[in-house]
Amino acid sequence: MAAQLRRAVIGDEPILRALRLQALAEAPEAFGSTYERELARTTLDWQRWMAPGVTFILNAPGGAGGLVAGQHDAADPAVVHLMALWVHPELRGSGAADELVAAVLAWAWVEGASTVRLEVMQANGRARRLYERAGFRVTDRAPERDHGGRVEVSMECLVSAAG
Repeated sequence: MAAQLRRAVIGDEPILRALRLQALAEAPEAFGSTYERELARTTLDWQRWMAPGVTFILNAPGGAGGLVAGQHDAADPAVVHLMALWVHPELRGSGAADELVAAVLAWAWVEGASTVRLEVMQANGRARRLYERAGFRVTDRAPERDHGGRVEVSMECLVSAAG
């Protein structure tokens, strides 16, 4: 794969904004947020989005082609939440999504976390299979939530098993 991952830094706010808006325009049913909510974010909002954890950007030959974020749980620093994973449709099937997930798992390990958690729409079979390949399993820890008829399930992966 010709794409490369890099950690987002201050100055990447326009790239993050563009990627997040692309994600919500292309697959609004896959996320808990909305295009309108993300469109209203300011540069400072995007800096705050990056600050408490890590955000990785996938750089592809045609430009930025994906992102993922990881943040420590506010109540339990041993838990990291994987969020906002999206890969441009042209890069799907290339291994890019697997690399983005692996980057958050590796970051969580370095940060001393024992568990990575995420929420995924129950109907998003492709994403669920991706997470299962990475070692995630559906858990009953958090109740399923309904987002306007879309049910979200919780999955988690033990960092030591993420290998």
